[in-house]
Amino acid sequence: MGILYLSVELFFDLIACILGGILICHAGDNYPKLYWGIIALCIGMVFMWENIGWLTIVTETPEYRFTDLLNIEKMLKWYVLASIVALFPTASLLPGYLTPFKILSFFFFFILLTTIGLCYLGFNGEMTSLRTFSDIFANFRHTDVMLRSILFFSSIITPVFFCFYPLFRRKLYRQINGMMYFFIGFICLFVFIYCLFTLFINEFIFNLFGATSIMFAVFFSIQYMRKENPFSNRFEMEESTLRIENDSWNNLSPLFRQIENHLLDTKEYTQYGYDLQSLSKALQVKENQLSLAIKSAGFSSFREYLNDLRLRHFRQLVEADSDKSIKELIFSSGFNSRSTFYRNFSDKYGISPTQFVDSCKNK
Repeated sequence: MGILYLSVELFFDLIACILGGILICHAGDNYPKLYWGIIALCIGMVFMWENIGWLTIVTETPEYRFTDLLNIEKMLKWYVLASIVALFPTASLLPGYLTPFKILSFFFFFILLTTIGLCYLGFNGEMTSLRTFSDIFANFRHTDVMLRSILFFSSIITPVFFCFYPLFRRKLYRQINGMMYFFIGFICLFVFIYCLFTLFINEFIFNLFGATSIMFAVFFSIQYMRKENPFSNRFEMEESTLRIENDSWNNLSPLFRQIENHLLDTKEYTQYGYDLQSLSKALQVKENQLSLAIKSAGFSSFREYLNDLRLRHFRQLVEADSDKSIKELIFSSGFNSRSTFYRNFSDKYGISPTQFVDSCKNK
């Protein structure tokens, strides 16, 4: 590996760490965003540590030797991270669905197999040397080779199953968008590279795996910077149903009705800096309960719900008085950033605010 390649990868490692730190600080009650920030930060730090080690060698022929196939330590590292990342489609389409108990049920087999692998490493440690693909079949009767093979296949099946699981559910809170398919496609590509990385001793594949990992972390961190939930869009209720009077969704929390009616009555969401803590004080309800109620309506976070209310308010203001400037209406709706407003409005309604205002004037 050349110094130039390592320097470029170190730069992206640093970017991943910075983006991860920002996501952690600004996640609020959006737990997938928080966890993605932690993942990006960890990936950036791990690869930064490894690449700094490579730089200290300063040679085109590294001292590191790519040893055995089906390296159990390598597979366990992948299994943990890939299984967590593969749950993001479920977390995106079903906000609030992944309770600690459900996560534990998803991870039961994964935890069991990982524990067996760690125990084998800690208390036995005897590993059969596998230098070629044919060595796997020749030594398959050995306990460690059987364990490594089971771990390999499980570390492929588990993340793929987790990725596609929500696509086959009938009841979803949100609608899949193009970024979700891109994310799943990236995971499948990642699985393919992982197979090559685990079954072949090759320096190029080793570098490809590292480069793909860090670009994966950086790209989707940027998506989370732009949107509260980049992988799906919320199913919209009918425009006429602004006040929740009929339970149109089976899982809609009764508390959400109270939240919606309170905010529509008081218009507190138009205040700059309004947050979940302010709503908690007004309703005398714990923040965690409010957050779960909001997620029962398909919102990924309180911030996404707040932006949705503000966008609806902007439309009402335009329809009531389209002669005011867009800038004035934006700030009257509670937004403090013009770019954030334009991006949210275009994503939600498919047209720009200017086009919407012009259409109202023509009417």
